[in-house]
Amino acid sequence: MRNKTRAKEVYRTMYRNYPDVVGVKEVSAMLHISTKKVYQLVKANEIERIPCGRIIRITKIAVINFALHNA
Repeated sequence: MRNKTRAKEVYRTMYRNYPDVVGVKEVSAMLHISTKKVYQLVKANEIERIPCGRIIRITKIAVINFALHNA
């Protein structure tokens, strides 16, 4: 139960200055990696994207999950 509460707190506080859906440039800034690396991660399905035509949109939750599992 304590881990669930902690997880909710992490999701509430991490990247709170960013909107719920972000683009490649924002993901790059959030993770401190290049935009090229973000494109590679999306292509490799390591970061889940929202289908939006040719535009890549990523949920903040997907970025947090990636950051927590690949830290």
